[in-house]
Amino acid sequence: MAAISMPDFYMPWPARLNPHLETARAHSLLWVREMDMLEPVWDEERFTAMDFALFAAWTHPDASPDELCLMSDWYIWGWYVDDYFPQTYTAAEQLGSAKEYLFRLRGFMPTDGAPSGHTPENPLEHGLADLWSRTAPGKSEPWLLRYVEVIQDMAEEALRELFNLARGGDRVLDPIEYLEMRRSVGGILWSAQLLEHALGLELPPRLLGERPLHLLNAAFADSQGLQNDIISYEIDLAEGKVNNAVTVVAHFLGCDTDEAVRTVDDLVTDRLHQFEHSVVTELEPAFSEYRATPPERSDVLRYVQGLKDWMAGNLQWALRPGGRYLPADSAAPAPAPGPAPFSLTPTGLGTAAARLGLTRDRLGLRTRSFSHIPRLPCEQMVLPEFYMPFQARVNGGLVASREHFRDWVRDTGMLDAPGFGIWSEETVDAADFGLLGSLTHPDIAPDALNLITDWYAWGALLDDYLLEVFKRRYDLAGARTFLDRMALFVPVDTLTMPVPMNPPERGLADLWSRTAPALSPDVRRTLSADLVSHARSAVWEVANLIQNRVPELVDYVEMRRETFAVGVMVDLIHHTSGLTVPEAVLRSRPMHRLATAIGDWSGWLNDMVSYQVEIEYENEVNNGVLAVRRFLGCDLPRAVEVVNDLLTARMREFEHIARTELPALSDELGLDADERAAVAGHVGILEDWVAGFLGWFLRSGRYTDFRTRTTPVAQLHRGPVGLGTAAARIGVSG
Repeated sequence: MAAISMPDFYMPWPARLNPHLETARAHSLLWVREMDMLEPVWDEERFTAMDFALFAAWTHPDASPDELCLMSDWYIWGWYVDDYFPQTYTAAEQLGSAKEYLFRLRGFMPTDGAPSGHTPENPLEHGLADLWSRTAPGKSEPWLLRYVEVIQDMAEEALRELFNLARGGDRVLDPIEYLEMRRSVGGILWSAQLLEHALGLELPPRLLGERPLHLLNAAFADSQGLQNDIISYEIDLAEGKVNNAVTVVAHFLGCDTDEAVRTVDDLVTDRLHQFEHSVVTELEPAFSEYRATPPERSDVLRYVQGLKDWMAGNLQWALRPGGRYLPADSAAPAPAPGPAPFSLTPTGLGTAAARLGLTRDRLGLRTRSFSHIPRLPCEQMVLPEFYMPFQARVNGGLVASREHFRDWVRDTGMLDAPGFGIWSEETVDAADFGLLGSLTHPDIAPDALNLITDWYAWGALLDDYLLEVFKRRYDLAGARTFLDRMALFVPVDTLTMPVPMNPPERGLADLWSRTAPALSPDVRRTLSADLVSHARSAVWEVANLIQNRVPELVDYVEMRRETFAVGVMVDLIHHTSGLTVPEAVLRSRPMHRLATAIGDWSGWLNDMVSYQVEIEYENEVNNGVLAVRRFLGCDLPRAVEVVNDLLTARMREFEHIARTELPALSDELGLDADERAAVAGHVGILEDWVAGFLGWFLRSGRYTDFRTRTTPVAQLHRGPVGLGTAAARIGVSG
């Protein structure tokens, strides 16, 4: 097996070593013997060579001796789980035992200060009981609950990995599916919360769920997980593992290993660029918006510095020859620490590129984000053949729904209103939102069809209003004020609303008054939160446009779910279905992944079909095809090919979950025949939705001719693949 060429990893921060290393080393050897962790997973020689105390010393350079020993012991415990679990549980019939083994751990982590009441029975439990007794004192219950949740997430993803291996270990995940799994199973988000303990702080709860901190944690986890995949690739390959980013990328792009390594390294660099960008552009506005106190600001900034130290130290440790990943004779050099204070190392702007490892390729990756030239005519897109395994059907109430919709848009002032003038009867008829509702919901009753059609049209109206009123004027403050008002029209506990000031507000007020009364309080709360989250995500779009910044690829994948209102879409599909799906299924990971798969598919399909009008006419930078072109540095046909492969992969992931994971979940929950029928019915409704969504896109005039928007996609984008027959091919008749 030929060795891969290790990249010169981008690392903009210096690594620093904790001066209490030897204290931690001596303690860690005593601790691992006391917990009986050396056999059968490691022998003492192997344990000493991996040097987890050194890892802790690199990643926590300012920790006290006691805190450094605690961090070292936690990392030993985490890697013990990582090595022990796949060695011990390898067959499908062991899934039950593996789950019992992992979920017994919850009993050793009480969050209320009471004794656990459990007796440790193995090294893993002995270690956890000891660690919890040294970690929990002094921490708040919310912090402890977050910590337990992170460990449970790791356990859930480890079980899913085992489930997939047991069902056929050669299944290679698609890039989006893999990255989401890697985030949890790699333990890096767990390490981020350990960092809070090491720094003696707790992040402000009201900031934790907001975009800046979520994004920083995600970029941290992704960059470190992907970097580790490159470094450990040869070990994973020798062990027959396919859950490695290099393998995933090589399989997805159809490229050789060297190209896959370069691509994954670019993803690492891109995620670190995103981390740097967010620290500079998003933290301070969040502090102001949420009125963070000086101590809260200080804690967040200390945490950000801690993440930087952790990333720099992790790379230093991982590239050490003779350690956990590289052989003793490895030629891979460890990255040199950054300049010490008062050193003679040049730090001026003229030397920054060399000092930070910014090669010409990496400078290109960063500068491509900001070098998009607006409104340049682009080559004509030729749409590919889309993979669609389901048949589209049309609701029999289509004609009546179209008539209702025309009346509704007039009543809400959406047509040629003074000061508005964005929609005309011609453009509305060409878009044909009545067809959208009828294709995506072929079996619902007339009233429900009218409601869902109006919701879809309102989403399009909001998008067009933002473009014409705020994006074209580069008005971020105005957009933020307008979008913040959306929350006033989706109240949870009352139907009291302010007087609408514009067509989007009038439309939303009407829709909420027709939708909310039929919802339970929990569902109403969820739909309201998803609508507010969708509205607020548009601020990110406007900010990117003002900066002329094409989004970083992974950030775009996640934000596209918000800007495309995937949560709202799933809420409305479930509301109109009339099915009673067990709550345990609706809240399960497989059902969440099912919704995410169709959300990704639909959002990126929209990006492909609307690319021409968005790039040439709307001056848009928030488009998945453009984001792929920026990242890969490729031409339009190659980007279309890659995005279409992604669409196919997400649709096949939908099929895989429906075929394997949901039946297994039903067995695990012991669902009866009626409950299983409800789950199958829900999946069938989602199948109708995606088939109808594609059918509408190929027939609608909304995303085509930007002067009149009246030409169907299938006519505008004629090409050698014969798209003139696509509508008939997926079962949509005239």
